[in-house]
Amino acid sequence: MRALCRKSSIFLKTSFLFLNLLLLAIITVTGSLPNENQINKSEISPKDQNCAISRIISSDISAQNLNTNLSRLIFEIYLDILPNGKDAQVSAQYTYQNIGNDSVFNIINILDITTVLTESRLSSISVSDANGELYYEWIIDEYLHILNITIREPLEFQQFYSYTITYLLEDVILQSFEVAEAFVFHWTLIQDEDMEQFTLIITLPVQYELYNQSALEPDADYTSVDGKRFEWNYYNIEENDIQIWIVRFQVYQISTIPIPPPSKGAWFAMIGTFFAGLIAGGLTVFFIIKSRTDIERKEIVEALLSQPEKEIIRIIKNENGVTTQSKICSVSGFSKAKVSYYLNELENKGIVQKERWGRMNRIRITDDSVDKAYVKETE
Repeated sequence: MRALCRKSSIFLKTSFLFLNLLLLAIITVTGSLPNENQINKSEISPKDQNCAISRIISSDISAQNLNTNLSRLIFEIYLDILPNGKDAQVSAQYTYQNIGNDSVFNIINILDITTVLTESRLSSISVSDANGELYYEWIIDEYLHILNITIREPLEFQQFYSYTITYLLEDVILQSFEVAEAFVFHWTLIQDEDMEQFTLIITLPVQYELYNQSALEPDADYTSVDGKRFEWNYYNIEENDIQIWIVRFQVYQISTIPIPPPSKGAWFAMIGTFFAGLIAGGLTVFFIIKSRTDIERKEIVEALLSQPEKEIIRIIKNENGVTTQSKICSVSGFSKAKVSYYLNELENKGIVQKERWGRMNRIRITDDSVDKAYVKETE
């Protein structure tokens, strides 16, 4: 009996020791396995981004860390407030350049929809380039919407690529409690990458107007003649820079004061005024066709050219209408890539002509209307 008890005790001790060793082996193997949340972002190649992005969503991510081979040159947002007074249609245009040695197959964009209204949401996303729609993956993390975009062809070293993301911001406009039929659009944007230029253009529909002279915060760099379009320009933006815009607007007020019927003498005055106005109008049309006014020239330039394009045109004018590409770089302070990009844009618009001159490129203005408009603006 004692021998049997002794054997049972030895068996239990051996089993307990074996289980401890087995548990230790499992812990060691499990601890050596990689943690999905500890992925090194610098090791993620463009081909792997489809899989990796969902695993690093909970970490401190930014588009700049993911787009390691890319440099964002231009970021333009066109935001149209819709007539319903609740939503806004957004068109975001991006231009990148590949500055790395590897080909780029995907581009990551982070859409920040931070507004004062917690119920705001984003919908109806579409991504396209000049040749049509692009495939993308859409991942949502609270207020951040992350798009993993597959570009049409691999982007090689020093090549440029432009595309557009359109989406609808729903319930982003707050109705004012102080004034009837008055609204407030309050938008905060945290930049997700370094870039050379950022532009925001907000447009009001026909039935709305600004509430008063101080309805914009900050003041716009440019306001259209009809007071419906507002433009802000920023340069040398850094990642995590924060911009805030506030637009206060109301339903367009139309006067309803009754007009008394004209007297007999007033009829004769109106007829005389009509013919005088007809003659004056005919002369005015003639002179407008013959020669544009200074205001019209300025409006044409504002509509055709971006700020960097204006700067390049101004430099060419100061060089008697002809200069070199290297001269534009040295005077403007722009990078060679930026000057090359905007010269291509101006050439595509038929405004300048680029031709080889020895080992350099010589640039001249070819659009006479832009040339004359800029003569007035720079005087």
